[in-house]
Amino acid sequence: MIVVVVGTGTDVGKTHVTCALLRAAVDAGLAARGWKPLASGARGPFGDDALAHAEAARAAPIAPGHVFEPPVSPHLAARAAGVDVSIPALVDRARALAGSLDLLLVETAGGLFSPVTDAHANDELVRALAPTAVLLVAPDRLGVLHDVAATRLAGRARQVEVSATVLSAPPAPDASTGTNAAELASSAGVDVVAVFPRAAPVRPTSLAAAQATLAALGVSLIHTIPNI
Repeated sequence: MIVVVVGTGTDVGKTHVTCALLRAAVDAGLAARGWKPLASGARGPFGDDALAHAEAARAAPIAPGHVFEPPVSPHLAARAAGVDVSIPALVDRARALAGSLDLLLVETAGGLFSPVTDAHANDELVRALAPTAVLLVAPDRLGVLHDVAATRLAGRARQVEVSATVLSAPPAPDASTGTNAAELASSAGVDVVAVFPRAAPVRPTSLAAAQATLAALGVSLIHTIPNI
């Protein structure tokens, strides 16, 4: 199955959440990998996020569809590099990867409506992927009530239905941190399935949040060993 991990914006904790999900899935015996279609601000042939995915999954890294060094929006980096980003090609690559896995986590760059080409945005990539589920990641900080509600509403208008929403602890907590999950439930009717701590994916608190999230996405963590 393919699960797309999207965010309310840039630097909201998508990679942190993706790595925790990968570790929980792999620990349960699933063949799970992470893949980033586009990586900007990346060093080397893989970029930091792909290397983090690989470490969490205890596997070799998978190269993104395109890697750009400038720390700008992928569509700007692609334009500067003279690279044509093809959504169909990215979809084909994702499906090829998913074919040999129990779970492929596709981590998008930026927010749900961040551009991936001069004419297309992440929401179009998500629709083209036709994933089993879409996970929305948002930071547990001031402003998240609006950002989550707006992203979900706009996504629905563009035929992208969010399957589950999680929060990720920000680098520096503010007065709202720790209260936003309950406020989202009461003010926007959004059930936050987990709040990810600022802790390594292997920590029990991270794994517990990941397990709850995977269950909400319909990923079974019960690994059945066939009778011999």
